[in-house]
Amino acid sequence: MTTAHTLPQCWQDLADLLAAGIDRALLYGPPGTGKTYAGLTMKPTTQPAYRLICTDEMSTAEISGLWQPTGDHFTYLEGLAVQAWRTGARLVIDEINRANGDILSLLLAFTDTVASSSWQNPQTGEIVTPAAGYSVILTMNGQPDDLEPALLDRFTARVKIDEAHPDAINQLPDYLRTAARALTARETDRASVRAFQTLEQVAKVHGLERALELILPEHRDAFTDALAVAALENPTQ
Repeated sequence: MTTAHTLPQCWQDLADLLAAGIDRALLYGPPGTGKTYAGLTMKPTTQPAYRLICTDEMSTAEISGLWQPTGDHFTYLEGLAVQAWRTGARLVIDEINRANGDILSLLLAFTDTVASSSWQNPQTGEIVTPAAGYSVILTMNGQPDDLEPALLDRFTARVKIDEAHPDAINQLPDYLRTAARALTARETDRASVRAFQTLEQVAKVHGLERALELILPEHRDAFTDALAVAALENPTQ
């Protein structure tokens, strides 16, 4: 397990915010750095977690719920945001910058402060409010300024995640870690941790050279350079 002393600054910033009890945070930055994984896992181990992915086809049913036929009548099936409220769960909303219109309006309601939040079940009339422990993590690959001001106002804790988490790197085999650290931390022409996970899978069957051709052809020279640097720094390995 990574210690606080070895965490990149962005991850230490997030850990410190969560340790201070912050329950609304926005994680932004390049893809493939583990923002979603962090949202789902950096929480008390017993706390449930729900994930919503914002898309152009997203409906309010995923958030608040929908009517479904049950035999000769209809039953209201509550959505993930309502379930998160009921259980005091962590709600992770991915690609938040893709939410608009009715979806954004509904998400604003479900990400408001606890004191201002309530929702009424259309079937039972029950008023539901967030249970203790409820928290929300937003993720996006763009910049915070891309979001609506009303949403930004709810998420004043914002962390740019621009390096892969060391625990994700350490899940790779030793021979890939040095290159993964170097290529996932680049400002431009960056490779994602997901690409290295795929690379490992292909390399097991076809070898590293063929895997590089298939998965990271544009990063092949940088990969080789990273291995050379590692050999110089650790000549006994």
